[in-house]
Amino acid sequence: MRTRTRLLAGAAVAVLGVTGLASPATASPALRDPSLASFQGRTIDLSKSWEGAQVCAVLSLSEVRCYASNSEASADLASRITSTGTPRDAAGPIGTLAWHGCDNDWLCIYEHADFGGRKLQFSDEYWHDLDEWGFVDMTSSWVNNQGGSWTGCSGSDSGTLGDGAGNNRTMTDCTASANLGSYNDKAEDIHG
Repeated sequence: MRTRTRLLAGAAVAVLGVTGLASPATASPALRDPSLASFQGRTIDLSKSWEGAQVCAVLSLSEVRCYASNSEASADLASRITSTGTPRDAAGPIGTLAWHGCDNDWLCIYEHADFGGRKLQFSDEYWHDLDEWGFVDMTSSWVNNQGGSWTGCSGSDSGTLGDGAGNNRTMTDCTASANLGSYNDKAEDIHG
């Protein structure tokens, strides 16, 4: 009798669980295409074309914003709130701690050597496939302006460029490389 009661109770829980999963209120949201970004009031697919954008900032897994210039990007990003709920420029005025056009709290990769060309920037800690943003095999220089503050670098916010074959290049916080040498145009993914 005790086993039968447990089986009936288990079946009731299973039915309620399935019913709950099927309801529209608990349905999982549709997955976002990571290559989509907002630019000048419209949505663009970065895997196909940047459509004139010069800077794209990956704000989260669900939000990428692009800009026509570095100054436009800096102005907009300064007003954004970080995932911790503090203004992005809490460590100091954004731009004051900018380095080679890479604002405080960002890891930036550039299309050309000497920090030139289009710029793609990150401020999070997960792996990204650069093909999603039309930037695979296009990184020629980088700046890691994360981990710094008025008192100096923390030494704990490194980034990594990967070439897809297991060869990685570490980008220690508060460092930069104007030319990637033999690693030029070989990055396929990045961890920020």
